[in-house]
Amino acid sequence: MNKPTKTVRVSAGTRIYYFDAHKDKKGQPYISITEVPVDRSPGKKNRQRVFIHTEDIDKFADAFAEITKSIKSK
Repeated sequence: MNKPTKTVRVSAGTRIYYFDAHKDKKGQPYISITEVPVDRSPGKKNRQRVFIHTEDIDKFADAFAEITKSIKSK
């Protein structure tokens, strides 16, 4: 994976989330979201990564806003 053009880090208790903006080999932008556990014990940490491509960014943002609104209203 190439170096991100922009990174936003979110510390959330026992997890850290990285939102990275990248460009693929064709120059098309995409977002990767990485979840990293903040466990201080030795050993490999299980990272989770999601890739969101340009054509899906608006759908992803709409779904995120919808579910966030739903959770906050309860």
